[in-house]
Amino acid sequence: MKLNFQLHGVDLQEAEAKSLLKVQEEIPAITIDLATVLDRDVLDAKKLFNLSIEKQRPELATLAAKLAIQKPFSKVNTRKPAKERVAIPDLAVEPISLDEALEKLCGDKNLMTAGAAMVLSSLAEKNNRTMREIAVEQVNKMWRNDVNVRSTIFNGFTKINGVFAPFIGRAGKGVVTYHSSPLYNSLREGSAFLVKSGFAVATGEVSFGSENKKLTGSETLLRRVVYRFKLTEHGSVLADTWADVDQAIFNYWNDRLN
Repeated sequence: MKLNFQLHGVDLQEAEAKSLLKVQEEIPAITIDLATVLDRDVLDAKKLFNLSIEKQRPELATLAAKLAIQKPFSKVNTRKPAKERVAIPDLAVEPISLDEALEKLCGDKNLMTAGAAMVLSSLAEKNNRTMREIAVEQVNKMWRNDVNVRSTIFNGFTKINGVFAPFIGRAGKGVVTYHSSPLYNSLREGSAFLVKSGFAVATGEVSFGSENKKLTGSETLLRRVVYRFKLTEHGSVLADTWADVDQAIFNYWNDRLN
């Protein structure tokens, strides 16, 4: 195998490289992974074993046995890249029955089912709300209903004049904002389930500026997408049928503590 030597991009002759290496008394070990320069077919254990017989090279037989046992190529990371997130209004609708929905929503206790419950509860009262409006209503409702003060539902919110409002700020270590809060993630997962299952529809509205502070100059051009939700006819039936939906919401967040 031919080795090419460089020094910060400058090509060196082999003699020059050897001279440089002799200058330093202790040279750290340099590992060359031959998998990066050899064709994979060459490293087939069966082919190497046959080649060892043909060429009378017992070391190739030893190498073939090592490759067959350790299987280095099976250790290569084959993890698929993360799928691109689909916007909620663009989700493909795959309707499920009312009974299937109730079985899942009442049977599973997780962020998704809690989020779906909050969306259903809020839209049953006013069937045209944004995700943020739903979040504000639910966090204040839980406070009025004496949910545990350590509940994570309050993470990402701040109390202003006795009312909880989303905390919008720069994300950082140890800082929980509205968009990184458990409540926001819960509503995203829950609303996505309802839209995909045919119980709600979502539209994305482009909003300029900020709801939290007065912007000036180029800041006023800040764009963001606001999701607005409505229940379908089947969604209204689901909300009416789930009689203890508010109790389910309370129980979930009352148990989810910091």
